[in-house]
Amino acid sequence: MKKKIFKYIFKMQMNVMFFAAFFIFSLILLFDFAEVTRKFPISNFEQIIFAIKLSLLRTPNTFCEILHYVYFISATFSLWHLSASNQMTILKSAGRSPMQILRPFVFFSVCMASVWLFILHPVGNYTEAVYNKLVKSQIQNANENIWIDYVRDNQLIFLRRIVKNHVDGMYLFDTRNNRRVFANSANINKNEWNLREIKIIDCNSDKITVAENMVIHNRISEKLIKLLTKKPKKHNIYSLFNVYSIQNNDKVGLQLYVFELHKLLANCMYFVLFALIAAAICFPINRYKTRTSIAVQLIIIAMFLRFLDNMADSLARTNVLDITLAAWAVVMCAFFVTIGILIWKEV
Repeated sequence: MKKKIFKYIFKMQMNVMFFAAFFIFSLILLFDFAEVTRKFPISNFEQIIFAIKLSLLRTPNTFCEILHYVYFISATFSLWHLSASNQMTILKSAGRSPMQILRPFVFFSVCMASVWLFILHPVGNYTEAVYNKLVKSQIQNANENIWIDYVRDNQLIFLRRIVKNHVDGMYLFDTRNNRRVFANSANINKNEWNLREIKIIDCNSDKITVAENMVIHNRISEKLIKLLTKKPKKHNIYSLFNVYSIQNNDKVGLQLYVFELHKLLANCMYFVLFALIAAAICFPINRYKTRTSIAVQLIIIAMFLRFLDNMADSLARTNVLDITLAAWAVVMCAFFVTIGILIWKEV
């Protein structure tokens, strides 16, 4: 009997998730197609096919970014269907506890999180990389505003823009020698930085020295160069796990990359969180809510969590908040608040 109930709820979630995902994906694809046709001229059948191809390559990454919200919609309306059709009452009358009813939702959310982390997110990054290659967008492929903290040498390096191993705009803050170095451009080769059009400021005397070329010898591996040429957000779980080994080998701090690693894992937690929030909305069977009121709650909760998450993201990138705290604070606080609400409602 328990297995039948579990399979029934699991199958119901699968159906709702499929239709919700298909609808949202089609909507994003439509908007992406409109954006592509705005950027590229469409005058013949081949160009239409090319525009559709670009749209299909661009859509998966956008879809992956909001998939946990799609699951939020699916879980909430699956639970609402159980309540509105009195199936929740029947299950409770049959001795099923709220935790037993919620179990297939939590299990499904864990499955969705795993699929997103190991399959959908890497696929989204890959298709966007192919999209960028097709449109030959150097701006998209370049990485900007990267900090490298050389803890061992007491040096902090800021890269304004990096494409492959070429840097446009480099700032070196050397606390050991109490100086600042500004370079208009630079090339990164193994174990050295070749700087050009340099201005050196001695912080002790405020003396400014100008030079055409300068070489800084710092240990920098090919793995670190390869990592820096790609934006932190464009990495997936497989490549980001290399960050810790690179930090240990090169003795550098790569906070943005560590932050994105935590954000990926925290995003998986959102699937479980949204299953619990859906239960908190729909479980009180003696206080039915209409579909409209539930939709309003969904929108408000999703917008509020998105706002908090973006604010924590901004604070982490400006070093106001610790990266681990910023990545996990919102989802974990919301998780424990939701657990408290569920217990308070005695569901």
